[in-house]
Amino acid sequence: MINIKAIVQYDGSSYSGWARQKTNHNTIQEKIEDTLQLIFKKKIKIEGSGRTDAYVHALGQVFSFKIDNIKFNVKKLSKILNDKLPSNIRIIKACECDSKFHARFSVKEKIYLYKINTGKFDLFNNNYIFNYNHKLNLTKMKQAAKILVGQHNFLSFSTSEINETIRTINYIKISKTKDIVKVLVSGNGFLRNMVRMIVGSLIDVSEEKKSLTDIKKLLEVNKKGSSITKLPGCGLYLYKVKY
Repeated sequence: MINIKAIVQYDGSSYSGWARQKTNHNTIQEKIEDTLQLIFKKKIKIEGSGRTDAYVHALGQVFSFKIDNIKFNVKKLSKILNDKLPSNIRIIKACECDSKFHARFSVKEKIYLYKINTGKFDLFNNNYIFNYNHKLNLTKMKQAAKILVGQHNFLSFSTSEINETIRTINYIKISKTKDIVKVLVSGNGFLRNMVRMIVGSLIDVSEEKKSLTDIKKLLEVNKKGSSITKLPGCGLYLYKVKY
């Protein structure tokens, strides 16, 4: 039995998210598992580093799976998969890894990227950015971001149903190139919609809909989804996963 680790990029704009669903067959995981089944002539379940929602993209999603010894070089698996996968899903690398490696449980750090267009409406990139189309006060956003760094209960910035909602944010970096504002969020793990709600609150601070005190209160008084603002999935990318 060998353990295989793979890095995958995907354009999530035409998919219902990463995770396989009972009634919806248009997911990234299902496309990859079905393709692996074609190759290996058996059902294979892959484990992703985490779920991404509908319309969310990935530059460095990671998945792993175990299988009996295969006859070809594992390094060739990426080409074999890419020849059969839809063109909006690309395997960047596949390799054999330690038997104890697990794409989800071995994660040490995840980095997400959110892209915001502050210029004119960009029709042809509408599936890959949030067309905000207004100026942002980056100074205020950075001040609010500092409050969120560290270990906190992020229930107010999530729609998760789980009980354990304490997470650690390592950093939030905000930069601007021409009209595009990029927000990089690094942490040890993320709740459902957490990044989209964090960036939404940063924009609320820019718009003076929320104050820095409001951001602090959202961390102190935990109520599911109380930060309210959730940005669309199209601007979000799973940027990198570190182990």
